[in-house]
Amino acid sequence: MPIPRRRVRGVGEGVVDARHGDRAGSRPRGTEECVITATSAGTRGLSTSAAVALYVTAVVGPGILTLPAAAAQKAGPLSLIALAALLAISVPAAFAFVHIHRATSTRAPTEQAGIQQYVTAAFGRRAGRVAAAWFYLGVPIGVPALALIGGAYVSAAVGGGRVTQLAAAWAIAGVAILANVRTARSSGALSLVLAVALVVLILGAAVVSIPYWRPQHLQDFAPNGVLAVVPASLTLMWVLTGWEASTNFVGLVRDPHRRLPRVIGITLVVVVVLYAAVALPEILVLGPFAGGTSAPVAAVLHAAIGDPAASVAALLAAVLALANSVAYLASLRELGTGFLPPRRSTGTATGPVRALLVPAAITVGGLLLASVTDLDVSWFVEVCAGSQVPVYVAALAAGLVLLRRRSRGWWTALVATIAVALLLIPAGPFLVVPLVIAIGVLVVDVARRR
Repeated sequence: MPIPRRRVRGVGEGVVDARHGDRAGSRPRGTEECVITATSAGTRGLSTSAAVALYVTAVVGPGILTLPAAAAQKAGPLSLIALAALLAISVPAAFAFVHIHRATSTRAPTEQAGIQQYVTAAFGRRAGRVAAAWFYLGVPIGVPALALIGGAYVSAAVGGGRVTQLAAAWAIAGVAILANVRTARSSGALSLVLAVALVVLILGAAVVSIPYWRPQHLQDFAPNGVLAVVPASLTLMWVLTGWEASTNFVGLVRDPHRRLPRVIGITLVVVVVLYAAVALPEILVLGPFAGGTSAPVAAVLHAAIGDPAASVAALLAAVLALANSVAYLASLRELGTGFLPPRRSTGTATGPVRALLVPAAITVGGLLLASVTDLDVSWFVEVCAGSQVPVYVAALAAGLVLLRRRSRGWWTALVATIAVALLLIPAGPFLVVPLVIAIGVLVVDVARRR
């Protein structure tokens, strides 16, 4: 899940800083040179393997533990086609963001890169503010989704059903909010350790489950009809998120002009393997609809090695969800300090605690809604995706303005823009949220100007 912020410190669905987006546009349009900092230009900087590890932590988060199964519950084995399509879209999207970054980067690309910057440089300050508002107001509903993912695995381990899941989700979200009130930092080292543990869990579960694969589960490939692939695609939207984080890492990679394409290519292969190692065993072991469970990886492990599997999966899922939620809220808080208007009394910028109030309130509201209804994780993901898809379309479309026409980067951005724009179809009614947010931002801006 992508959130604009200055530096990526947590595991997950990729985050980028958009606070300084209004500074974009200082570089002439059509330039695509790679700006390399002193750190990356010399011998220092991340090697290819270290950079791949960093990219994987930005792209793959706890959503991989649940969302492929949630998509299978909507479309059966046909959800594998939706997953493959989104992974294919990731290829031009990942490289397009690198080209766009090169066209808009300043002398400090790792500090001032982000989606708001791209949209502002291409379409103006007001469009950039709308994109930032979609993130700040539309994306926080993803925090309850992360908490519910962790809670589902805790429930699978200790029992208690929905009550235990909600209790664990409230605990995860509460700790994440309190952590962001007290500190502005989250541990990058912890994030890397957790990401490695996630990879080991996923690949280990896939390997030990091989004797329990049942190919006959694929025979009825579209049990809910071909059109079921549409809602399944929206549920899997988080597969795309995180690639915009690549703009944050350009200055961290040793010799980025030469290494970056290789790093992104290897990362794409790793991400594809991880999602395949989750989605295929879930259907082949648990059945066409992935067993209808909210903790599918734990269920696959349980089928292979018995009761201890649930406890291992629960511990990792809960810690991953907490780490991701802390980073998620921290980045939204950072975005809010630049997005919200200055204090009227002093004229100073919004403080971090005040900037945290809105995403914290949306998080609490989402968990309250989950507590009084039977809404599952996929619904919260789809609401979040309703705001994410327009932001991605706007950011990739900015490449068509900023990049030299008919250059390799321009063609990459064109393919990515068209492919991601197709996701507006399954977004359907969830686009009401970004529409209302955009109208609100425009009304406020007009009122301020008057």
